[in-house]
Amino acid sequence: GGEDLVVYTIDSQNKIITSFSGNKCASGTGEFFKQQLARMNMTLEDIHRIPDDCRVLKLSSRCSVFMKSDCTHRLNKGEAKTGDIALSLSDVMAVKVVDFLKRAKIEKGKVLLTGGVTQNPYMLRFIRERMPHIEFIVPEQAPWFEAYGAALMAASAGSPLPAPDALFKKSTVLFKRFKSLKSAQGRVTYLPSQKGKVVAGREYILGVDGGSTTTKASLIDFETSEVTASFYGRTHGDPVRALKNCLKEIQQQIREDIGHGQIHITLASTTGSSREILGVFLETPAVYNEIIAHAVGTSYYRDGIDTIFEIGGQDAKYVSLKNKVPIDYAMNEACSAGTGSFLEESAQGDLNIPEAAMIGDIALAADAPLKFGEHCSAFINSDIRNAIQQGASREDITAGIVTSIVSNYLNRVVGNRTIGQNIVLQGGVAKNKAVPLAFAMLLDKDILVPPDPELMGCFGVGLLARQKFEEGILTKQAYDIDAILATDIVYEKEFPCKACDNFCPIRVLVVNGHKYMFGGRCNKYANLRKKKAFDEASVADYIEKRNDILFRECAPDPAALTRKKDVIVGIPRCFSIYTLWPLYSWFFHTMGVETLLSREIPPEGAARVESSYCFPAEIAHGAVQDIYNRQVDYIFLPHFRDMDSYEKTAP
Repeated sequence: GGEDLVVYTIDSQNKIITSFSGNKCASGTGEFFKQQLARMNMTLEDIHRIPDDCRVLKLSSRCSVFMKSDCTHRLNKGEAKTGDIALSLSDVMAVKVVDFLKRAKIEKGKVLLTGGVTQNPYMLRFIRERMPHIEFIVPEQAPWFEAYGAALMAASAGSPLPAPDALFKKSTVLFKRFKSLKSAQGRVTYLPSQKGKVVAGREYILGVDGGSTTTKASLIDFETSEVTASFYGRTHGDPVRALKNCLKEIQQQIREDIGHGQIHITLASTTGSSREILGVFLETPAVYNEIIAHAVGTSYYRDGIDTIFEIGGQDAKYVSLKNKVPIDYAMNEACSAGTGSFLEESAQGDLNIPEAAMIGDIALAADAPLKFGEHCSAFINSDIRNAIQQGASREDITAGIVTSIVSNYLNRVVGNRTIGQNIVLQGGVAKNKAVPLAFAMLLDKDILVPPDPELMGCFGVGLLARQKFEEGILTKQAYDIDAILATDIVYEKEFPCKACDNFCPIRVLVVNGHKYMFGGRCNKYANLRKKKAFDEASVADYIEKRNDILFRECAPDPAALTRKKDVIVGIPRCFSIYTLWPLYSWFFHTMGVETLLSREIPPEGAARVESSYCFPAEIAHGAVQDIYNRQVDYIFLPHFRDMDSYEKTAP
């Protein structure tokens, strides 16, 4: 279905014997599939028009957030086409169904498939290919099967239709509430716009921020640092086309200011998730990560900033600054509930708010926002529907979603990191007037919103390029917008890299006759694009170095153990072991107890997982299986409630 997966087993009398329900993760559901198609500017009908040359890619399927990021990055890097992603998502959904049937121990016989997702022919094909011993039946009534069954039951019971008053009961809103967002209006400051005019003959910098959901570009005066032209548009899974759309709009703004006069763009730089492919498209070496770009852009407008909250369409970042230098940062590695796409998709669904720009005004009209708490995108949709059924107003629900993404951001991204007193909120979500108010209300702190908060990435990376030029790292070259618009990227046939046994697929992109390679698990081709040469013998394996410090240098020597107990304690190498092994190892060593660490992850261990855990938890199951196979006396599985962050203990 749209939100969940359920399996019923029935006997020969068509009576339900058992039922198996999936968890509320949105991964592999119809709702997620529909949302991802919309991100690529596709509809459900387009699934029937996927070209024959499209292929199935291996996606991070354990969680909708990782899968969404994987899809976005592959599109932004030019490693996949929209048809590849649609086909791959269909395969992921099929794998979810097959795994679920196996957990329900259904591996033969007849299985009836129902729900709207059965209208995806590729998913049905992949299911049948993976379970050839099962006869899968898709009835004509599959999309509305439950409603059809309810109608049959009503017909057999002969029950008359109740009166209208009896059909609808008055409900009580059971959710707790916040005070109005307007109560925090005195704590939010908006810096005025400093946009300038394009002047003929002057020198300019082109800054580009290729994000997962939107692509931004700005034209910055080389001397005054004023943004003189800019545009903010949807990426739709095609960052090159999105950049061209931005440049067309910027070109129009230039003509409005100077007509057919000439300007000189001497530096171009890129940041964001598609910075690599856009850097290749512009043929510029100035490609920088967004943490540095946002820090540079923010510091330009106000001295003393110590905290940056940046919320984009699909990612959210926290940056701690000291003297304009990032000293700590965090990103949403595990949840998308604190991002702009979550807010927009939630509002567009059941609340029928067609434009993201409308969300702020509707939320500010709320008298008492609902407390939805911290939920993932699957849970929040259920909460929204419950609130609607209970009779809550659209305004209170919308404001509740706004406070929910702020709560998720503060708890899942920032966590227990330090939040200073000079806080800047930026990113496209900061344009929503309700979001800064929610931050101010929940934190009880002042919030500063810079001019054009959605452009801080492209503005910052433009200033960063100028800084690198002044340091002698970059050189100027001419960039012509007409020439860029006339440029196309040609995708040549991919080839397998033979540098190691992974045989990673590498895609070849051609720009202006120059070939660039994308793909692979390592940085081999990224370094080739940047013309970086490394002496392999001098490159340190920092993972191995860390493991050496953790498991050997800071742990006791097993040969020096004085045994006081004739037992062996097995310890799975997972979770907190990678942080606290010196504590655990010395604890048992001091007691004279021999310990045994797991060495591998047997597949049968991970296969014994009976719920949809995260990937680290699946690894933990495999590590426990390895310990169990080695016949230890005890298995040590430590649990602790929380752990202080370094800020509380470090000098």
